[in-house]
Amino acid sequence: MPGPLRYQNPELQDLLASNYVTGTLRGSARKRMETLMRENRNLRDRVRQWEDKLQPLHSNTPEVAPKKSTWDNIASVIGVAADPMLATLKKKLNFYKYLSGFAFACTLALAVLVLVPAAPQPAAINYVAVMKDDNAKPTMVVTLTQAGRVLALDMLEKPQVDQNQKLQLWAVSKVDGSVSSLGEISVEKHIEKSLTKPQWGLISDAEYLLVSLETSPGVSRPSDRVLAKGLCVKVEGWQSKTG
Repeated sequence: MPGPLRYQNPELQDLLASNYVTGTLRGSARKRMETLMRENRNLRDRVRQWEDKLQPLHSNTPEVAPKKSTWDNIASVIGVAADPMLATLKKKLNFYKYLSGFAFACTLALAVLVLVPAAPQPAAINYVAVMKDDNAKPTMVVTLTQAGRVLALDMLEKPQVDQNQKLQLWAVSKVDGSVSSLGEISVEKHIEKSLTKPQWGLISDAEYLLVSLETSPGVSRPSDRVLAKGLCVKVEGWQSKTG
């Protein structure tokens, strides 16, 4: 499918929009996305939908006042305790102490960026799957990074799981439709796990990823209770484009 037509695909639009809003789209890929948004109204609408979906998570964050020792700890870690710039910055930012934990974290991140050299860019994401339930509602987002073979899963909504039940992640082959296990996953907002080389091979061959609810450990096939499913999309080539 030609490049411009490719971005008319609703599945791809939803995938890109979700990763743009959650911040997993970085560097040149993020700039490319912003260019596409200016040209594509449907893509802009998708981004707004994801912003509306995730905004309550920020709005409901309780206010947290930072500890008095926070700045001293930062100064100790980055080795600028005597830097007058830090003291000035502390005074200017005192009024932020009543902001939410999220906003204060952003302030601290800005301070560190001012005072220390920029950190290396994080490893590029190679595959993404936006997992949806039976009602086509996004409930999980899986990102996969070849560097270190890292799988990260974010739960937008935690499923109800009994004590005797487990969640298991599966890869469905685009070649023959075979289903292979990628292991159990815990019911947490964010999890990360390292894959083996054979498991990474399953990812590169996968058309879909799915999460099933199991009552027995070590099963060879998923049960009928599939909680979420999503296309496994390779984004490495797309990220390398800058427009």
